Amino acid sequence: MFFPSHYKKNKTVELPAPYLSGQSIGVLNDMKYGLRTVGDVGCGALALYNAMRYKGLEPDLPKIIRYLELAAAPIGAVFGTFPFSMGYSLRHFGVKNKMTLSFRKLEAAESCVIAYWTKRPVFSGGHFVFCVKQEDGTYLVHNRWSNVSEPRVCKSLREVVKKHCLIVGYVLK
Repeated sequence: MFFPSHYKKNKTVELPAPYLSGQSIGVLNDMKYGLRTVGDVGCGALALYNAMRYKGLEPDLPKIIRYLELAAAPIGAVFGTFPFSMGYSLRHFGVKNKMTLSFRKLEAAESCVIAYWTKRPVFSGGHFVFCVKQEDGTYLVHNRWSNVSEPRVCKSLREVVKKHCLIVGYVLK
């Protein structure tokens, strides 16, 4: 669906820098995304934004949201970004990636975007995060929780995504 007024409204928001976390607090909460807000269903847009930033690109969140509304968020983004559309969305914005369903491949990656079920597969909500592997083997996870504005350090990806809850991952190249 196309929401022309969203882009204009979202363009006026001054974003915190450099990476985005805490989609349901601060200025991100009220940004429009489809029939909802970034605070409700914008984790995919934030993951894409953070991946672009990490790769040295100049992300523009209102443009990302506009693109996702048109190409990757069915039913007016009521359920957010479709997990299996993230790969081509990343490529559209210049981020090379490889889709995987393997935890081993995600853990071997320098950085990745992960979509997972927050609790019980299919019956709970999904969530996207952007992860960067640190030198000590821990992971810096952006937007781990929607109400925390700082990235979280996790010892492993299993700390982020419980067993059998991975939907799909994208290894950034």
